[in-house]
Amino acid sequence: MKFRKRDYKRDELEFSLSRHSATAWEHPLRAASSISDKKNRDGGDRNIDIAPTSNAGAAENFFAIDDPLRAVSVQSPPEDLLMPKTRASWHSTKKTSEEFADSVASEWDLYKASIMQRFASTGTITVSTKKSVMAAHLEELEDPEKEAREETKIISQQEYVTRLRELNNEIAHAWLNNERVSALRLSIKVARLLMDTSVPQFYPTLFVLVTDVMDTVGNLVWIRIKKKAEIDDAGNSIAILPVDFTSDDVRQEAKDTCNNWFYKIGCIRELLPRIYLEIAILRCMHFLEKDPPLASFQRLTMMMRGLSDPLASAYAHLYLARHGQALLPSDTGYLISGLSDFLVLFRRVLSGEFDKHITLSGVDRRLYVSLVEPVIEWIMQCILKNSNQEEMGYVWHAFGERQPVTLRPGALKGVEEGLDPVSVVVHYLLKQLPAAYVGNNALDLSRMIKSSYDISLPQHLNYRLLGAIICECNPPQEMRLAVLNDVWKVVMKYGDLVEYLAVADVFLDYILQNCSEVEMITMLGDILRHLHQGDVTDSVLASLEAIVSKLLMHYKDLTEVLNVKHVVELLDIFYGDTRLSVYKQILTSISRQKVQDPVTRHFLFEQAQVLHDSLDSLSSDDDCRQTTLLIARFVQLVDFGHDLEQHLAFLVDCRAAFGNMDLIYETVVHASNRLAVTALQMAKGSHSKRTREFVKACITFNEISIPSITSVVPRIHLFLETAQAALMNAMLSHTEGLLKAALTCLQDVPSSRDLKAKEFEEGISSFLHELSSFLVVVPGHPELGAFYILRGLFNLIESQSRLISGRRKVRLLCGILCLLCAIGQEQLPFHVGNQQVDSDDTLYFGDTLFHKDLADITAMVVNMLVTLLDQAADKVQGAYQALDVCNAFLTTFNVDEELNTLCSRLLQRALTSLAKSDSYLQATLQYSEARGCNQLIS
Repeated sequence: MKFRKRDYKRDELEFSLSRHSATAWEHPLRAASSISDKKNRDGGDRNIDIAPTSNAGAAENFFAIDDPLRAVSVQSPPEDLLMPKTRASWHSTKKTSEEFADSVASEWDLYKASIMQRFASTGTITVSTKKSVMAAHLEELEDPEKEAREETKIISQQEYVTRLRELNNEIAHAWLNNERVSALRLSIKVARLLMDTSVPQFYPTLFVLVTDVMDTVGNLVWIRIKKKAEIDDAGNSIAILPVDFTSDDVRQEAKDTCNNWFYKIGCIRELLPRIYLEIAILRCMHFLEKDPPLASFQRLTMMMRGLSDPLASAYAHLYLARHGQALLPSDTGYLISGLSDFLVLFRRVLSGEFDKHITLSGVDRRLYVSLVEPVIEWIMQCILKNSNQEEMGYVWHAFGERQPVTLRPGALKGVEEGLDPVSVVVHYLLKQLPAAYVGNNALDLSRMIKSSYDISLPQHLNYRLLGAIICECNPPQEMRLAVLNDVWKVVMKYGDLVEYLAVADVFLDYILQNCSEVEMITMLGDILRHLHQGDVTDSVLASLEAIVSKLLMHYKDLTEVLNVKHVVELLDIFYGDTRLSVYKQILTSISRQKVQDPVTRHFLFEQAQVLHDSLDSLSSDDDCRQTTLLIARFVQLVDFGHDLEQHLAFLVDCRAAFGNMDLIYETVVHASNRLAVTALQMAKGSHSKRTREFVKACITFNEISIPSITSVVPRIHLFLETAQAALMNAMLSHTEGLLKAALTCLQDVPSSRDLKAKEFEEGISSFLHELSSFLVVVPGHPELGAFYILRGLFNLIESQSRLISGRRKVRLLCGILCLLCAIGQEQLPFHVGNQQVDSDDTLYFGDTLFHKDLADITAMVVNMLVTLLDQAADKVQGAYQALDVCNAFLTTFNVDEELNTLCSRLLQRALTSLAKSDSYLQATLQYSEARGCNQLIS
């Protein structure tokens, strides 16, 4: 068989897919992302206390914003917030009572789960059996000796919870057995549990459990009365109440039953159980009244003034708000009144009047106060949920401004007294107000926070919340610096570093969005001043890390960040694991920019060294991999411009500094090869003595570096890549040496290695195919002949048969066959872009010995392929290998009788093992026919 003549250029045009020029496509999000929201950082009033600046007086440039997500922060509030809100009618509330009640119940289920989780405890509870659930059974049996059996008992909280849940089921069971008096008695006993606040930290959990029982009772009463309205005493159905029924649709017997339940509950002696049970069945007022039960809510609010225990009072208000949200979602007056009443009692707690009682319960005042937070959060959410601007202003006036009080005995006459807003109330007021409202009133809200300073909630949390909101929705231009000034007058006096940095972290965002670099530098200086005056703990470093992260995200170029005053000083403060985390963030921030500035380069190199030296045998694989990738990316991004010698010196330093990382060695070798090619390009293909010596230095650097890589596959690929760079620069001796080193590397692979690993075989196969392609242009040796490297490759394949096997080996030999066909052409398909390198089509043109050696090697490859096909054990894989060989033969050889016979045998073998519809088989048959191979296949 003879090689067919190939016109590679024509074949490329014939078999390539059609192409057309692409237009300049725009990214679909580009319209939104390219809209400039640049702030004119030199404009506005600069009379800020923390940083005296010049008055530039330039106005801000406003741009149209197409992005719907960004438009919220600059558009005016929706019209429905500006319009007075109309109250929903009782009829509409009733019409959707079932659906709305379910919605509110779902919301409450999530909230009460968070309460249970937040105040979960595994401790014990000391209770009196008189107040315990076990006493319910004593009273039910009317045991005359029950008073004598009262005693103190210690139980676990889990036992308490389990027993309450059992009791909930008992009440439902008693109800189903028509033992309604017993069910009511048990319900009263359960409600009395909330009178005991001797274990404050358990009270929120107890409240959730008890109110679950109350809700069960309320639902049972509702179902019973509704059944009374629809079914008579004889059990006959009267009429199904419509969804939007009114009290006129309810028959008198059902109304009497409903009134009876309210009378029974009204006769309960203790105030707290009476309140809870009445709230539980308050929904049943729907059977009695056409108008909403607002009067009942107001009456219950007034009744709660009789609760002297702060914790019991707070959670009673919470239960009323929870039911009011379902029954009167639009009326919030009773909630405002109730919260105001409770704050009178709560302020006494804050002032220390209840310290004796709190101390006896085993907690401190701060923990006791924190137990009330869920109450204030839920009530404030109910008040502001659907409020308009006018109502927001009223709530703000009620809870956010200084409230006047009457003069106490002994107070100075003529001196105006007042009560500052409570910090925790201010917090949840801010949290529930719309961002646009907060942004437009940021200065007044800042002053409100300034005046609310008590132990209910640290003041810095309110400043932090305010900062987060106004970053989301910026204040008006003329107010922005005034807000910063007002906040920082207070914050800069903080002595606690954690609290100070918590606020500084958020307001740095605010400054980056709305102010100039002058204000930012001033704030960084103030941060440094506080750091020098306090102890830098891990918590402080965590906050400082967040500040550095914001700076890295704000600036596109790391050099700009490092040139900002005080930034390098801040970075010097870090230590330990936090320093490593910050260094990783810094290296990550440069992932898309070239590192050209020498100061930045030196700074990053030192950080990379610290990260490298921090790794040891105890470091996790993930940490090692992440650190190695960051350092490797840094090495790739370093750019010395036209100073190639300095770049090579940098690579030498990297090899010395990061000696424990194979990936760094691979990276510096790649970079060195790029330098060698760049030097050739700068020399325009003709080296001077200096550039040639430089390229030799690059190649020599790689020859020294590559053997240090432990992994075989990257090592042989780098040998081949360096050989390619050497050949491009006409360094033939280095090219031969590198190719020999790669083959020797494979020859010396230890037999104990797991050579069956898929990744290893794929890596070896990829290398051998690439080597075969490269050998097309590698000139032969003047003494050893044109095929001495190829013969070495054959020796490797035969002696190290475990390196590559099966179909991969067949495909490699097919590739070598294509290599031999390319070498046998009068003109090679491609050449080295260097006139100093002559390929084999020039060196051996017309040499009969060359063509004889080529024919011998070709015959040897054909025999090897036939032998491999005969050794295939799996029929299907053998069929695919036969198709691979057939395609290789049809591609490389002229069609003659011998080829026709051989291809017929190969195709026949494939047909016997594969389905006729197999796409690879059909494609091969079509190609065979196109090549003119007229085989006879039965």
